[in-house]
Amino acid sequence: MTLSNLIDSVEQLAVATAHLTDAEMGSGAFTWGDYGGVRMALLGTAQDLDALAADLLVARSATANTPTRAQQLLAHHREAYRALRALLVSVDPTELTRPPAQGEWPVMEALRHMESAERTFFISILAGLDAQTKGEAATMPPREQRAGILAEAAPIADDDASPAEFLAAYDRLHLLVEKNLALLTDTQLEARSPFWEPEQPSVAFRIGRFTAHLREHTVQAEKTLLALGHTPQEAALHIRTLYRSLAQVEGALMGASQMESKCAALASTITQRAIDVPTAVADNAALINAVRAGDTNTVDDLLAKNPLLMDAIDANQTSAVLVAAYAQQFEIAQKLHKAGAELDLFSAAAIGYLPEVEEYYAWNPATMDWYAKDGFTPLQLACYFGQTEVALWLIEKGADIHAVSKNGSALQAIHAAVAGRNPQIVRALIHAGADIQAKQEGGFTPLMGAEQNGDEEIMALLRG
Repeated sequence: MTLSNLIDSVEQLAVATAHLTDAEMGSGAFTWGDYGGVRMALLGTAQDLDALAADLLVARSATANTPTRAQQLLAHHREAYRALRALLVSVDPTELTRPPAQGEWPVMEALRHMESAERTFFISILAGLDAQTKGEAATMPPREQRAGILAEAAPIADDDASPAEFLAAYDRLHLLVEKNLALLTDTQLEARSPFWEPEQPSVAFRIGRFTAHLREHTVQAEKTLLALGHTPQEAALHIRTLYRSLAQVEGALMGASQMESKCAALASTITQRAIDVPTAVADNAALINAVRAGDTNTVDDLLAKNPLLMDAIDANQTSAVLVAAYAQQFEIAQKLHKAGAELDLFSAAAIGYLPEVEEYYAWNPATMDWYAKDGFTPLQLACYFGQTEVALWLIEKGADIHAVSKNGSALQAIHAAVAGRNPQIVRALIHAGADIQAKQEGGFTPLMGAEQNGDEEIMALLRG
């Protein structure tokens, strides 16, 4: 049952991550080896599964038990089935019964069609194999001959069955197909598999139709979900990769169940990841809240629990350091920096850490006029937070002093410097040619801002 444990662990991880936002996926509160980011729980696990599949295939080759043609065909079938299940992980079951438009199939109807076709294809294969054994013309075997096999995966006849009940039954059928066909010989694959086609194709062809039909209607199901407004987020896309890699392991084990013990260690690791990731995401949110509240004790406790939280981000994908700066919690910002928080260009400008800004400039001078996710340039941030050294350096290097923020505030560096109440930066901007009559959102000029703050020195500079 070790393969079952591996499957369960992957499904647990998928469920634990399926509804994470893109920002949560980018949190640095989790690492896979030396690679940071919650997304690595999925990407790294997929890589682990790929490595396991490769090891299994090498081990099979060493024992002269390489996958047969039947097993390779069924491995494709398993990958197609995993693609379907990955598609449905993040979808509310109630959505599976909702049609995208009047007269069109809901996802559940497509699923019923897939299951019915797979069952019919399976019966056709059993008929062909039965006829080959008897040396007779291929005909559908009587019900009593196939009852013993198909009873293991009784169809869901009740239209009121829940999506979960239906999918469980479909899963049993899918596994039953593989259980009964994985050991077919090449000769058996050439048996005729009767259905509607005038020229009865082979069992091998029919197994291929399992896969092609499943892929066809998985695409249809995805189109339906898109029509219902289910645009896949990053987590859902990575889960598809995860399930594809799981299918590679399952394929590598077809006909080699004695090797399932090789899955045990990874199954245990993935199960733990399914626990660790939600904890890391929750702690990320707790740290951001503590930063905004200036709760230094909670910040300290959370960093002690998980040092990776130094690279926490908020729902707008703003770093904890920059969140601290906006909250006027500069002590916490410096604490995070000293703890090893990775500073991007904008965080460095906001807390006045010139070496990092210089590194970005050396890499690409154009970065000086980049915009952060919140719509501000490095110069605007340095001006707003009164970081004199960084602001003057950026002005000297030719940062665009007329750049307008991309967040609706229509703010220029001169407005930010006035808001930051820093006469030295205001003077440098005016000397560099800043437009002292520029209007930000609401028609506010720099002088109006200085008057509102009661900054006599800045008012004098603006009046000339």
